[in-house]
Amino acid sequence: MSNLEAKRVHCTHKVRIEAPVDQVFPLACPIEEYKWVDGWQCIIIYSESGRNEDDCIFTDDMIAPFLLGPDIGPTTWVTTLYDTEGFRVHFVLITSVTVAEYEIDMEDLGSGSTSVKWDFTLTSLNGKGSQLIDENTQDKMLAMVGFAAQSLKHYCETGEMLKMGRAIGLMNKVMGGLPGVVMKHLRALGFLPT
Repeated sequence: MSNLEAKRVHCTHKVRIEAPVDQVFPLACPIEEYKWVDGWQCIIIYSESGRNEDDCIFTDDMIAPFLLGPDIGPTTWVTTLYDTEGFRVHFVLITSVTVAEYEIDMEDLGSGSTSVKWDFTLTSLNGKGSQLIDENTQDKMLAMVGFAAQSLKHYCETGEMLKMGRAIGLMNKVMGGLPGVVMKHLRALGFLPT
């Protein structure tokens, strides 16, 4: 019996949003993301309510190509926790080569403000996944959650969707510049002009 030497990468990102948590929390839903995530597309596989809930299952074609390359196929998301009282949403993300925990925890800061924290852990499932998780993966993960954070913040504070180009500019400012490999990857995927 042989064991896979799986690779694991983790990142965390936190943002303060000037909107009450009861308005922010419902937006952590694949259907609601059409309002605030530029380019978002998903297919709902299972949901009793038609919205996010415990055991909701959906797929998207954005995440895996951005993190791992164009040949991975869709990412399947499974909502493992949808806590409307504790303002927590946790997912497991599954591709053909990786599995991830993607956790969004919100806190009511009072006076109409919300703290939102993303924890993202990506683990390879096989040799191909281990090859694709490289020294740039954490930067791409941070860019992904940074984009989500800035997009959610902008929507909650203005009522308007943050367009991809402007989001990347804000991420550059907030994160002190995006690594060149992330910018190159965003161009290759068509999110930025070449």
